[in-house]
Amino acid sequence: MKSNKAFIYLIVAALLWGATIPIMKFTLTQIPIFSLITIRMTFASVLLLPFVVKHIKIDKADIKTLILAAVFGTNLNLAFFFLGLKYSLAINASIILATTPIFTLILAQFFLKEKFTIKLLLGSALAMLGVIFIVGVPILHLNLKSTIGNLALVASALAWVGHEIFSKKVLTKYPPAIVAFYTTSIGALVFSPLFIFEFFKNPTWYNQVNLQGFLGLLYGILFASLIAYVAWQNGLSRTSAGEASFVFYLMPLSGILFSVLLLNESFPTFLIFGAILIFLGVVLAEFHRKFHPLHRS
Repeated sequence: MKSNKAFIYLIVAALLWGATIPIMKFTLTQIPIFSLITIRMTFASVLLLPFVVKHIKIDKADIKTLILAAVFGTNLNLAFFFLGLKYSLAINASIILATTPIFTLILAQFFLKEKFTIKLLLGSALAMLGVIFIVGVPILHLNLKSTIGNLALVASALAWVGHEIFSKKVLTKYPPAIVAFYTTSIGALVFSPLFIFEFFKNPTWYNQVNLQGFLGLLYGILFASLIAYVAWQNGLSRTSAGEASFVFYLMPLSGILFSVLLLNESFPTFLIFGAILIFLGVVLAEFHRKFHPLHRS
C-alpha cells in the first residue's frame, strides 16, 4: 500500500510537470525568466507556511543539505529549464527531461561505487545517443539558439538528480511538506536579486501580461510549484530516488499533448528517432534495476 501511494503521488507530480513545459514556454513570452521563477516559488512557500509552521525548526546539521537540495532542485534546475524553454521547443524539453532516470542511475553508480552492468551500460549509451541526436541536429543546421536550449535542458535534468539525492537525505528526518517549503523558499530567496534586477531593467513588464499569461503564472504557482512539489516529496519519502525518477517517463505524455494543443508544435522526424533511442535505453536500464542503491539509508 505504501508503494502504491508513493507512485500515485509521483505520477501526479510527473504529469503536472509535463503540462508545465508548454504552459511555461507560453508564459515566458510575457514574464521575464527570473521574475517568473521567484514569483512562483515565493507564493508556493507562502501557501505552504500555514501547514508547516508548527514544525518549521530544523537541526543546524541539516541546513547545508536543505540548501543544496533547494539550489539543485529550484535554482539550477529551473534556471536551465527556463533557459532551455526560451530557445528550444517544448516537445524537445518533454523528451530530454525524460532521461532524468538514466542520469540518476549513472550518478548513483559513482556515488555508491556499485558495479556497472551490461544492460545499464547499453541502456545509458542508447539514451545518451538519443539525447545527442536531438541536441546535435540543430548544430548541423547551424541553429545556435536551439542547440543552447537543448543543452540547457540536459543540464536541467542533471540538476534534478542532485536535488533527488540531497532531498532523500533530509526526507528521512522531516515531513515532505517541510522539505518542499524549504526548497521553494530558499529557491525564491536565492533568485530574488535577479528578480529585482529584471524589475529595474523593465519596471513595466507586468503591463504586458494578459489573461492567458496570468493563468500560466497561476498554474505555475498552484500546480507546478505547490501541488507537484509536495506530491513529489511525499512520493520520494515513500520510495527510493531511483524508483521515483522513473515516473519521469510519463512527462512526455502530458508535455507533448499540451505542446501540440497550446503551441501548435510539430513532431519532426529526427525527434521521433531520438525519442525511440531514449525509450529503448530506459527500457534496458529498467531491466537492470531491481532496487535502487539510493534507497539505502
